[in-house]
Amino acid sequence: MANQGTQGGPRIDPVSRRIVEHIEQAGRLPQKVRTPEAAAAVLCVLSRRLSKGEAKDLASCLPETLQSLVQPCAAHRDLASDVFDRGEFLNLLAEHLKIEAAEAERVARAVLQGVRALLPQGEIEHLRSQLSSELWELWGPHRAAA
Repeated sequence: MANQGTQGGPRIDPVSRRIVEHIEQAGRLPQKVRTPEAAAAVLCVLSRRLSKGEAKDLASCLPETLQSLVQPCAAHRDLASDVFDRGEFLNLLAEHLKIEAAEAERVARAVLQGVRALLPQGEIEHLRSQLSSELWELWGPHRAAA
């Protein structure tokens, strides 16, 4: 299968492997998009929307393999975030991955929902405070408070 990011590639830490498996199972990624490429693209576009500090905080909360995908995006940008809505987020993602916007939404949902499952609640709240409700909706249903 085209999306078998867990086979035949470099070694991957166990938490990142769970996220990759979640993306592959839940996302129904387009055939031409591999899971690591999808994760990197979504997290890089997201990091542009966040403040530089929050982008770095997000990267530091990710497991090692995913950190290596997003840290360069967080480190090489201006202090201010780019302001764009859900439509532009999906267009940027679609352009990056060379796919249609509808496919970009499926990719974004799969990656963001997989990442959300491993983030601490405090980091989720920080991310939520920087995103519009329409962009936040891609992250999936709200987690119940413990």
